[in-house]
Amino acid sequence: MADDLTLRIRAVTLLLAMSSLFSRVLGYGRDWLINYEFGATGATDVYQASFTLPDMINYLLAGGALSVSLLPRLSALYAAERAGTAEPNRDGLSHADRVFSIVFTAMIAVALACVLIGEVLAEPILRAWFDGFNDAQIAQTVHLTRIVLPAQLFFLSGGLIQASLLARQSFRAMALTPLLYNFGIIAGGLLGARTGNIAGFSWGALVGALLGGLLAPAISARGRLKWRPIWRPTDPEMKAFLWTALPLMVGVSLTTVDEWLGRKFGSSLAPGSISWLNAARKVMLVPIGLLGQAAGQATGTYIARLHAEGARDELSQVLGKSLAAVLGLSLVLSVFLLVLPVPVVGILFEYGKFGEHDTLAAASALVPLSVGIAAWGGQAMLARAFYATGDTWRPMIASTVVTLTMLPVYSASTRWGIAGLGASATLGMTAQAFVLLVLARTRLGLDLRALLSGVSRAAVVALLAGVAVALADRLIRASNLPFLAQPRALHWAETVVCGLVWLAVLVVVGALIDMPGLPRRLQPVVARLRRRKAD
Repeated sequence: MADDLTLRIRAVTLLLAMSSLFSRVLGYGRDWLINYEFGATGATDVYQASFTLPDMINYLLAGGALSVSLLPRLSALYAAERAGTAEPNRDGLSHADRVFSIVFTAMIAVALACVLIGEVLAEPILRAWFDGFNDAQIAQTVHLTRIVLPAQLFFLSGGLIQASLLARQSFRAMALTPLLYNFGIIAGGLLGARTGNIAGFSWGALVGALLGGLLAPAISARGRLKWRPIWRPTDPEMKAFLWTALPLMVGVSLTTVDEWLGRKFGSSLAPGSISWLNAARKVMLVPIGLLGQAAGQATGTYIARLHAEGARDELSQVLGKSLAAVLGLSLVLSVFLLVLPVPVVGILFEYGKFGEHDTLAAASALVPLSVGIAAWGGQAMLARAFYATGDTWRPMIASTVVTLTMLPVYSASTRWGIAGLGASATLGMTAQAFVLLVLARTRLGLDLRALLSGVSRAAVVALLAGVAVALADRLIRASNLPFLAQPRALHWAETVVCGLVWLAVLVVVGALIDMPGLPRRLQPVVARLRRRKAD
């Protein structure tokens, strides 16, 4: 059963990873357009800062995690339906639909109140948070914030609907959501760029949230989910949901707070610092989105099912295999960005008003951020695993303690600029991943020996890949070829040639030592190579 689920998880992970990849491409197009039209300036800092209050409201309502908060309960109810032990329908709704209706009605009412309060109190809140902004920057931040605030209603509604879809192992809407959201921002930005108005990106974000955050899951759930407005805030099912979601609302996780802290402390640094740090984070988040988040979403869904069915041994095996694959591939991916930060940032962003100085500044933050990619991916998967079993208190308490401990570190790190903020993020995320790993060992039965075995093999591949990429880069720079005199040509040559070298080491060495996460199609090839070596 565990092997069968592993194959399903790989298929779903591939779907979500491809969605994440296309979303990252669109997200890159969005950020490229912003940097091309406006550069890394105080204006772009303001635009990035305008998402802080909406993000805080989303986090306060556990909007980004509502699907995993409701998922365990719905999974158990759907399992009862499959087993024929579900409670009889009442008021034309199944037990699962009734639970969904109760939770949905209450949470939407609370979300609407929070958005209205945010609209009214945006200025004093933002002025207190961004103490490095002047009055004009605060006024523009408030204006853009009020545009994107209603998007949280769409995301919260869609997040609850996603819980029902995920409990049925339906992932199409989840794959579409980030694509439509980023497409909306790009479309709005293109219209706004014609008049030099950065607010076009904000309006695009609002429309994208409506299309991707709400309409995509709502359309996908047609015929599968019934909903009626049921106002019962004291219902036992609502209390059970709040018990699961409450730690996600009142707790703080460095996964989200890191971006807020980067904006807050970056506002007191040189103009453009928030934009430089944002560019570095976008590059760093690509492998995390492809591996940690995609695998965590896929694995968490099946872990919820296994937990509901009481299959603890299979749950432990599935989590261990998936985590080893994520950590291993993350390590190998991180060395590429660690060795070649300037070429990668230059290729992605050095266009229009985003110049060479901006590239070097963003690359200085990418180096320390790259060190923590494995920790980011690993903690994302472990957190999803806990949430899938209905255990939100332990991981959130641990994450809150780590985050509060890191606050003075972030404040002190500004003396080293955005590179210091990047190092703080890596240090904090490593601590958070370690704590969750210890909890997973005691609460979920994670086999640490098997995990360490797989990660150690990946570390060998990462080390060899890093050395090979560094040597290839040195040879390229020492070649003195005339066409490499242009910085952009040099960046492309470094990235393409070193990328091929990196890929060759990953495939060949990784397959030979059976590195976790590589496709099974490589196994027959490796078997033939080993037979030839034995002969």
